[in-house]
Amino acid sequence: MVRVFNASYTSMYHVTSQAPPLQEQASPMEKQLLLLCLLLPAPVTPHEPGPLPAAGFGLCLGIGSYYIWNRISPGERCKDLGQVDVTALQEDLEKRVFGQHLAKGITLRGLSGFVKNDNPKKALAMSFHGPTGTGKNYISQIIARHLYPEGMKSRYVHQFVTTLHFPHVQNFEMYKVQLQQWIRGNVTACKRSVFIFDEVDKMHPELIDAIKPYLDYYEHIEGVDYRKAIFIFLSNTAGEVISKLALDFWKAGKVREDIKLSDVEHQLSLSAFNKNNSGFWHSSLIDRHLIDLYVPFLPLEQQHVKMCIKREIMDRGIIVDVELISKVANDMTYYPKDEKVFSVKGCKVVSTKLNLYLLPTIMDRPRNLNIFSGFFNFVSWVFWGICSSISNFFHFVFWAIFSLFLNIFYIISWVFWGICSSISNFFNFVFWAISSLFLNIFYIISWVFWGICSSISNFFNLVF
Repeated sequence: MVRVFNASYTSMYHVTSQAPPLQEQASPMEKQLLLLCLLLPAPVTPHEPGPLPAAGFGLCLGIGSYYIWNRISPGERCKDLGQVDVTALQEDLEKRVFGQHLAKGITLRGLSGFVKNDNPKKALAMSFHGPTGTGKNYISQIIARHLYPEGMKSRYVHQFVTTLHFPHVQNFEMYKVQLQQWIRGNVTACKRSVFIFDEVDKMHPELIDAIKPYLDYYEHIEGVDYRKAIFIFLSNTAGEVISKLALDFWKAGKVREDIKLSDVEHQLSLSAFNKNNSGFWHSSLIDRHLIDLYVPFLPLEQQHVKMCIKREIMDRGIIVDVELISKVANDMTYYPKDEKVFSVKGCKVVSTKLNLYLLPTIMDRPRNLNIFSGFFNFVSWVFWGICSSISNFFHFVFWAIFSLFLNIFYIISWVFWGICSSISNFFNFVFWAISSLFLNIFYIISWVFWGICSSISNFFNLVF
């Protein structure tokens, strides 16, 4: 009996893959293998994982990944990570990520060293930690975009969101099986696959441990080499620890750029391992030292929020307005309550806040424009007036010249018509006069001839 996958697995497949339709027909061998997949049993309910359905899932996903997944989107192929332009990645991070000297430096060096290594000992595992809105998700998107042109939409980049793909804690055993099959199938199709796990702090610790074999120092597992894959974990864990460290530096009058990885790395791993709602609680990934890089994201100050606002304005193609930037930044919430140093939501709501000022109501409309913006508007209006006047002037001159030539042509045509008409009438008169003269002469001659003939006829009649 053929049975369907459960709803959670289906949603994970569709959301993370985002793959376009198949472009080629499957070969006969592929069709037979796919038919075999359909005949294999699958779990009917979340409470019936069992070994046989798990085996069915594994085989189906492996076959689907290798024979079908590689036929999707023929324009994109599994990329050699050694070809990544590290300089371009660095420039992009500098241009778009603010206040995160540690995160940018660690990520860039770690990723650069990994992609240049043709024979890494294990898969790269990076764990991003920090408060909300500090750029964890944003940097992972930038990394994905530089590894594969289609970024998060690439079929080699897979994102898992805990609350979406693993919503029910009681089903974590089933999720473990599905997650392992998913990773195995996609790495089989492409060794350079990227896996991003968001909201790790909401994930069941044993579900995280299901990934452990793929991050360990194995050359291959069941014939699959995972050492060139990249795993990125995003978590709000240790946000309080990082914020406290940054605040202590601020109170001591030190610049945040003086914070070093050694100041926070050990605290990050301890906090993640010991906190029971961190997702890494007593996790073997930490216990076995399988996380390569702990990347701290510092809380953002108002100056960094202003940089985010400016970048958002520039990305929208709008003229940068210093006063507008200040208004949006001042509208954000900051902590601690007394010092108000760090943004509560980082740069997360910058785009939404900016919309409130770009589309104001009549009552809320800002009345004082920046002097540069006002000067630009004045110059643009003057330029428009000059161009409009010049356009109207040339339009009038063209119209006058055109009308003049048109009237001249009209007069000449009438004169020409008059001359032609006069010549025509003259020749008509001459022709009529000559015709009348000859006609009258002919008429007189005919009468004279008739008179002579009549007289001769009468004379002979009389003689006879």
